[in-house]
Amino acid sequence: MSDWDVLDVLVAHCGMAGQLLTALDGQPGLRLRVLDTVEPLRPGGELDGYRPDALIGYQFGPGTLRDLAGLRWLHLTGTGVDHLPPAGLDPDVLVTTSSRVPVTAVAEYAVAGLLLLAKDLTGLARGERRAWFSSEAVQVAGSTVAVLGAGRIGRAVLAKLSALGAHTVAVTRYGDVPVVEAGRTIGMARLAAEAAGFDAVVGCLPGGPETAGALGAQVLAALPRHARVVNVGRASTLDTRALYAALRAGRLAGAFLDVHDVEPLPDDDEAWQVPGLVVSPHCAFRFPGEPAAVAAAFLDNLADLRNGLDPRDRASRTLQSQTSKGSPN
Repeated sequence: MSDWDVLDVLVAHCGMAGQLLTALDGQPGLRLRVLDTVEPLRPGGELDGYRPDALIGYQFGPGTLRDLAGLRWLHLTGTGVDHLPPAGLDPDVLVTTSSRVPVTAVAEYAVAGLLLLAKDLTGLARGERRAWFSSEAVQVAGSTVAVLGAGRIGRAVLAKLSALGAHTVAVTRYGDVPVVEAGRTIGMARLAAEAAGFDAVVGCLPGGPETAGALGAQVLAALPRHARVVNVGRASTLDTRALYAALRAGRLAGAFLDVHDVEPLPDDDEAWQVPGLVVSPHCAFRFPGEPAAVAAAFLDNLADLRNGLDPRDRASRTLQSQTSKGSPN
């Protein structure tokens, strides 16, 4: 008998909890409990002594995981793990993610954002009228697009851009291993030096100390005036203030952001007034089959554990070391 055969599972997710419960209900060995609130776990929150073996959730605020004694497994419904160290997760807790679930949805959304900008559709989408036969559209085919990050989503974006006829450049940490979906691969250290040759940049980077501000003021200043920026990675990977300044000064043609420093953005946030900026409400990952796919990912990893295998979606060992050291600076 496996240690994973019978589990008390807490599903703590605002919005998706009910659908996950439906998808997981009746699975052998799972005793399910649901919390469907805006902040499912808070420091000092009451769980009536309930101590789950496994937790399914999205993002957790500072300190919210510190007191979950007995937790053995955390399965994230999303991809990012940078919020876990400040949440106080015990480094011995197994962490798996649903990183394979939103790949196609996010990649399509990133390309759609770039096409929205390149084809001069932003005004039309808001119902603005303009002179007949006029447009400032450019072609993606033949342009050079750099994609920051070559994980599952980054590679999917590269493949779709290549299919559109773009010249693609994968930007990875060191650039020493060619990314097969890209025309070229360079290291992050070369990004600013090569930025003048990019017509667009698409951010697909995860969060963390190594990627913070990767698309920073120096890189943005080096891009040509006609360049466009899309970000579907972590907001922390982009210097938002530098981007706003570049757009206001007319030093960039436009930007499409699905992630933001503060979410939801307040109604009075300056982002709404920045010229050339399209604000997307962090929804690139959404598609109708998402809850069922997340549940399937959880069950796949559970099957691995019950069969004595390393779970296929285990988070990187880097996360475990960061968690044991506390919150990164």
